[in-house]
Amino acid sequence: MNKKVLIITYYWPPAGGPGVQRVLKFAKYLPEFGWDPIILTVANGEYPAIDESLAKDIPEGCKVYKTKAFEPTTFYRKFTGMKQDEKIPVANLAQKNISWKKKLSNWVRLNLFVPDAKIGWIPYAVSQGKQIIKKEQPDIIFSSSPPPTVHLIAKKLTKWSGLKWVADFRDPWTKIHYLHDQKFNPISKRRNEKLERSVVIECDKATCVSSNFVDLISSNQQDKFKIITNGYDNETTFSTGEKASNNVFNILYIGGLTWNRYYKSFFVWLKELIEKGDLDKNKVRIQLAGSIEPTIKKEIEELFSTLNVLEVIAYLPHSEAVSLMQESDLLLLFLEQVAGYEGHIPGKLFEYISTQNRILGLGNTAGESAQILEKTNTGRIFKPENEKEIKKQLVTEFQNWQNGEIAKIDAASIEKYSRKQLTQQLANLFSEIHQ
Repeated sequence: MNKKVLIITYYWPPAGGPGVQRVLKFAKYLPEFGWDPIILTVANGEYPAIDESLAKDIPEGCKVYKTKAFEPTTFYRKFTGMKQDEKIPVANLAQKNISWKKKLSNWVRLNLFVPDAKIGWIPYAVSQGKQIIKKEQPDIIFSSSPPPTVHLIAKKLTKWSGLKWVADFRDPWTKIHYLHDQKFNPISKRRNEKLERSVVIECDKATCVSSNFVDLISSNQQDKFKIITNGYDNETTFSTGEKASNNVFNILYIGGLTWNRYYKSFFVWLKELIEKGDLDKNKVRIQLAGSIEPTIKKEIEELFSTLNVLEVIAYLPHSEAVSLMQESDLLLLFLEQVAGYEGHIPGKLFEYISTQNRILGLGNTAGESAQILEKTNTGRIFKPENEKEIKKQLVTEFQNWQNGEIAKIDAASIEKYSRKQLTQQLANLFSEIHQ
């Protein structure tokens, strides 16, 4: 008979975007490894996107408990002049060139809502969590951030129940990239750091997506962490490496594109190659799909306005996004432009490599994303200022496509990132601390 794990997560279907994928896939495969998930989440959450198609991955019989929460987003929209149905980006604090009203609102968010704007969920989630524990008798608690608020909920429930607790970090906490240049008052900063330390100290085990992020989260508790990366789902993304040939060379960027990940020079160089004829404009298509910062979108559209090679696509359901990746010939990967962020591995990287299509990335060449591409032989990360090498690679990829030359992929090295294998690692960790 399977044991039970109470999973505390803010992001759950119908939430879309990368934040929901990790926990959803864990929940999908945990029953195969002896653990039945019970979900504690929020009702009508503030999600950056909605994707109803993800509900199909919720395992049959999975119990999902949803609670209300107090969120300040209604006041934020009114104060900053946003429409009430307008989505607030996940990395809202990373936006540039914003109004004084948004700057003031961000300061209030940083200094009054510690650790994050979801703290109004805590009393509702803790109350519901106690009822769940009494009724369902789970064997362990698992919380996955961001937002860090989920860990504070788990900490309270752990103290009350005495259950073992695993804290999962999809991103750093106090050193997450969009807090890099923000203005904290000293009291709020210390409080946030104290909360982070308390979670790492009091949880029984912690999981994280990369080793560098572990270093950013904790300098003296690394032994408590297990690295479980993000991955791809065999049932939806894995490719045999065979696909129909395209009539045009499809270059695709998919996902969120904010100022922290925008490399304007790359698009300038890409345009120059097309204008010179190194890339045949009649055989090239550039696709941008996902949540693109409006000012970035406008800038790129103006850059390619005379070439008729650019297609901008709005946010897509995950299944459609995967299909687009599989149909493309060159996938673009833009890493965060933040010093010391070697652990940044975008979740889509694993879906990229599972398609066995070529990948060209910009960012930290010594980071963990670059290492994964090198080990799987699926592509390469370039320094953003390396114009000569980037242009050369673009031309090489185009010529290989024209000649039908396919790079040899190390399929075995890709398969270790399957969601099922990664979930087995998590289930083993649960069993280890539950003994």
